[in-house]
Amino acid sequence: MSEKRQKIIDKIEDLNQARASIRQSLQSLEERKKEISEKKYERLKEKYNKRLEKIKKKIHELEMQLK
Repeated sequence: MSEKRQKIIDKIEDLNQARASIRQSLQSLEERKKEISEKKYERLKEKYNKRLEKIKKKIHELEMQLK
């Protein structure tokens, strides 16, 4: 396996770990939903969802480079 290909695979793995971390943060946010204001909850939820979408796009781009 070439070094460039391995770097791309490593980057995808790192992004997947980041995505899992953000999903965990979203889950904990859901659990704290009643403790925080609705406005703050929606703002944080939107922030996490934007991060997830950005990571998803980056993973897709990297996967296309592997093909």
